[in-house]
Amino acid sequence: MSASRFDVHDAEIVALENHREAKELSLGLRMVGGARALLVFSGVESVSLGPFYDQNVLLALYEWTAAHSGARARCQEFELSVESTRAVLEGQVKFYELDPSVGLGGYILARDAVMTML
Repeated sequence: MSASRFDVHDAEIVALENHREAKELSLGLRMVGGARALLVFSGVESVSLGPFYDQNVLLALYEWTAAHSGARARCQEFELSVESTRAVLEGQVKFYELDPSVGLGGYILARDAVMTML
């Protein structure tokens, strides 16, 4: 499995904001215990997320890169295009997999992601 830089287990996604021109996507999170966080993906190249329900809770957020032996297989499981898979394997973007326990899941292809506690 890939490494996860972000401890988002049981965090609820309470907001999603896409800044297409800036190639930035933000997820507003309510962490376990009620603290708020903002997870910002920069250099976004592709997004496939859904469904967004009344409640959206993350099990995990995985970051797949060329350094992970299972990256190619994971790209194929999500049916990424040949070009997108190549971009992940050549280190141009990272493949962030949102693994939900409820609601919103999918992937984001982006250059980087940063989480800030609010």
